[in-house]
Amino acid sequence: MGPSANSDRVCPACRYAKISRYNSEPLCGPCLRAARESGGVTPTWIWDSLPLRQALARVDMGAVLAILRGASGMSQLDFGNLLGWSQSVVTKIERRQRFTFHDVREILRVRDELGMPRSALLPLILGREDASLESDDEAGCWGVDVDLDRREFGAVASGLAVSALLPPPPRVDRAHVRYLHAVLGRLRSQDRIAGGASLLSQATRIFARARATLDESDYTAAVGRELLVVAADLGLVSAWLAYDAGDQPLARALYGEAALLAGSSGDTHVIVHVYVNMAQQATHLARVSGRRGAAREALRFADRAADAARHTHAPTLHALVALRQALAYAQLDDEVAFRGAISHARHELDRGPDPDTQHSWTAFVTQSEITGYEAMGRIQLGDPARAANLYRAVLSDSDRSPRDRAYYRARLASATSATGDHRTAIQEGTAILPDLGGRLTSVRVLDELRPVRKAAQALDEEFCERFDAAARMLAPISA
Repeated sequence: MGPSANSDRVCPACRYAKISRYNSEPLCGPCLRAARESGGVTPTWIWDSLPLRQALARVDMGAVLAILRGASGMSQLDFGNLLGWSQSVVTKIERRQRFTFHDVREILRVRDELGMPRSALLPLILGREDASLESDDEAGCWGVDVDLDRREFGAVASGLAVSALLPPPPRVDRAHVRYLHAVLGRLRSQDRIAGGASLLSQATRIFARARATLDESDYTAAVGRELLVVAADLGLVSAWLAYDAGDQPLARALYGEAALLAGSSGDTHVIVHVYVNMAQQATHLARVSGRRGAAREALRFADRAADAARHTHAPTLHALVALRQALAYAQLDDEVAFRGAISHARHELDRGPDPDTQHSWTAFVTQSEITGYEAMGRIQLGDPARAANLYRAVLSDSDRSPRDRAYYRARLASATSATGDHRTAIQEGTAILPDLGGRLTSVRVLDELRPVRKAAQALDEEFCERFDAAARMLAPISA
């Protein structure tokens, strides 16, 4: 005979929906989805969500723990191992039968274990779910974590002085690795919405701690191999966020660190991922500097990626390598090689889906993405009108992420301006500006609009004012 309705649990987040005893999740479905999504604003922390803020504001620490566990997708046993508690302790805290997590020292210890900035605890301190800092002076009063400066970032990137951050746990197991994978997935998910500048400091701190754990903690050989792979991935995503935030020296340093870790891990997908991203950055540097040497370096990075992927049957992976080669060829004004690489990328996708769906980071490589790369190459080869039409085709793809749509709309605006149609370019750019500096913190998007800002100087004072306001908002985040 099945359990009675009375044995069902009540969701600790919303406090009214019932959860069947057969449901292993700590929250009801709607609350679980909300806990795994950002609150619609620039996130304070990787797990920032409305349910978490509400639970903190009402000092419901059992709900806080359940929300954190649900957002990271971990079992009570794994979460207990991560925090140094038994499974029974986690169960009792979530059921409000034990108040260990109400002690301020324990709250701060858990904060440290999860890599949570103190600013994320403001709803608990101030009793308001919308609590935020009003000024840098207030941040100093509360002892809130501040961004690492560039010298500290450089130390992290070179593998030095990472232990100056939070000390790593003395011993780690697969629960720690699973948590790092959850963090990695969350960073990528939020990046697709918000862009890199607002996430960069969080990512680099987490990467630094992962590096320190790899160097200083005890673990088995099997856990060590898994830790090496996830550390390489965290270095890679940190580098990408730095790239998107416009900090190219930091991105270059972090990519170098990620490449060392990826090479040691022997994981083909991570190795390819590092080198295709390094190729992307090198092409960008060639574009902004006009140096052909950087484009040739991009081809060398792409060749390394192709060599690493030669035995892998993954069409999206091979297509992505071809796309990186295509942009480098366009930067070198080699139109024949550019068209050949674009054709090769489309041919790869025609082979069908990847047999291994574990590495979902290549999911963005679609026919739409190839069209976007074709447009970028056409701009470089001096055909902005054709590029603008291709960008419009990309924007007709409703599956693109919010960050990607903003980026391609900014490139459409820039290409349209290059054709001499400045009025239409300003209209396209205006559609992006309300989110820039708020929900969207991608400096790449802002930079693509700079030619439109220049053209608008004599045509649209309001556009210039809104662009300048967005630039001011992004400057402290990316500096």
